[in-house]
Amino acid sequence: MKKLIFIIACSAFFSALLSATGTYFVIKSQNSQVESVNLPDTDKPIPSNTDSSTKTPNSKQTSNNLPLNKLPNFIPVINSVKRSIVHISTSSGRGNAYLLRRYFGRRPRNEGSLGTGIIISEDGYIITNYHVIRGASRIEVKLHDGKIYPAFLKGRDSLTDVALIKIKCKDLTPAQLGDSQAMHIGAWVMAIGNPFGLSNTVTAGIISAKDRTDLNPNRFDYSSYIQTDTAINPGNSGGPLINIKGEVIGINTLVDTRGQGIGYAIPINRIKKIIPHLKKFGTVARSFLGVSVRELGSNEKIRYKYKNKHGILVVYVTKDSPADRAGIKKGDIIVSFGSKKIKNEQELAWEASIAGIGKKVNVEIFRDHKQIKLEVKLAAHPGNRVSQLSPKQMGKNPPFGLNVRTIRRGSGNTKVVITSTRPRSVGAKYGLNPGDRILSVGKHSVSNVSEYYEEISQYSFGQNVMLLIDSPNTTRWVVLPYK
Repeated sequence: MKKLIFIIACSAFFSALLSATGTYFVIKSQNSQVESVNLPDTDKPIPSNTDSSTKTPNSKQTSNNLPLNKLPNFIPVINSVKRSIVHISTSSGRGNAYLLRRYFGRRPRNEGSLGTGIIISEDGYIITNYHVIRGASRIEVKLHDGKIYPAFLKGRDSLTDVALIKIKCKDLTPAQLGDSQAMHIGAWVMAIGNPFGLSNTVTAGIISAKDRTDLNPNRFDYSSYIQTDTAINPGNSGGPLINIKGEVIGINTLVDTRGQGIGYAIPINRIKKIIPHLKKFGTVARSFLGVSVRELGSNEKIRYKYKNKHGILVVYVTKDSPADRAGIKKGDIIVSFGSKKIKNEQELAWEASIAGIGKKVNVEIFRDHKQIKLEVKLAAHPGNRVSQLSPKQMGKNPPFGLNVRTIRRGSGNTKVVITSTRPRSVGAKYGLNPGDRILSVGKHSVSNVSEYYEEISQYSFGQNVMLLIDSPNTTRWVVLPYK
């Protein structure tokens, strides 16, 4: 009994001693030695890792000048960019419900509140996702101060899902566009948008991955996404993905409905390259190389004695294409295009399509165990065909699937009236019906079928055409893709 009392007393003594000295014992797993670690006194506050004045000798700096042992302060970032973010609403967008289900797996609470946009110029240019405004007869933009303006579609590119719209307003605050390529996996990012119509919602997370090109295995496009765990929902589409400097480094586009915390954004570097095309042409005037390629397998690298990590194999060369004229052959390995090292098919397709029609580009290839430099003069992509259909040809294959005729209403008063709509045509999809009258094509009024066809012939296939439609109950603008 005395021994038990003695043991208890010793334990109490040592416990009191440890509390006073602020020391505890840690067993090292590697050598099973005991190491003492000093703790701060209990009456002194423990420094917070969010205190900007606290510095530790071992703290490292990230690319955004943020110590790794500290959390960022998002408040000044949000304040710097919030005036550049807008709320986009549309009407008569019959195709939008399907697109929102495709990109987000569900319908929004309010189908009139479909997305977000980013102001990129003081005179009213705004970028957003094309699926946000696709099929809309009316687009409205709500600014940060609550003012609402009608918006007009200036250009769109369905292959990258980017649209450029414009409002008649000056002295706006454009967002600062950053460098998406300079961002690192693990970097802090934020999304600002209007999910489910909840305006100016901010979410935060990190970049989970970059250069995602395998999201649409059954459809070729020019996709290369930034992956993020930042919460993205219907209504965030077209809104910015922002780094901690307040720079837009991507446009939030879609989520993976199979799990949580997987969203995707279009890199801003790609968008910056197509904005001039959308302003000038209303679409992207793509250039053309003329090769079919695929990635190299391990056995093929051994057979070709090719040791580089990048590079893709040419499996077909289009006859009389820019590649053919430059001397590129089947079996060549394309190492680089211009200054860009090529890693996959999508990367080459993107670089070749955006380089510029008529531009001369140096292409480095690997052939017969040596590298060769060739100069390629790019041509216009076959998809950039300009419409030169005669009125007779348009009558046989009417634009948008709309059969039209001239109707006389009184002396000297004629109108273009839709007589029928072909099933599953563009016009039928966007809600045009027999009896609707076409008043204008773009800014130009039309009073007969000849004028209507003449105005349509000014557009290229792939561009958007705005028609002013007079229906029995309303007069509205309808934006139709010319296919």
